[in-house]
Amino acid sequence: MGGEIQETRPAVILSNNAANTALNRIIVVPLTSQTARVYPGEALVTLIGESRKAMTDQITTAAKQRLRNKIGVLSFADMTSIEDAVLLQLGIRRRP
Repeated sequence: MGGEIQETRPAVILSNNAANTALNRIIVVPLTSQTARVYPGEALVTLIGESRKAMTDQITTAAKQRLRNKIGVLSFADMTSIEDAVLLQLGIRRRP
């Protein structure tokens, strides 16, 4: 509906390992291959050698049953970029 994602796509799991183990759902940031424009609150990452955009404005909860296969692992730098984008998207400032 509206700007919500309607298709199956790769995503980065944001929720912590303890929650992932205990709950039947996870928190994810969807990825897209549409990288021509990157807005504030989005992050460019590399997944299996391809440029992707993490859409932190689309953070969502998904049932574990919807997971398919693990297709890769992001670098520390890419995860830091996503973390920065999430904080910006949510209006959270890091403490000095």
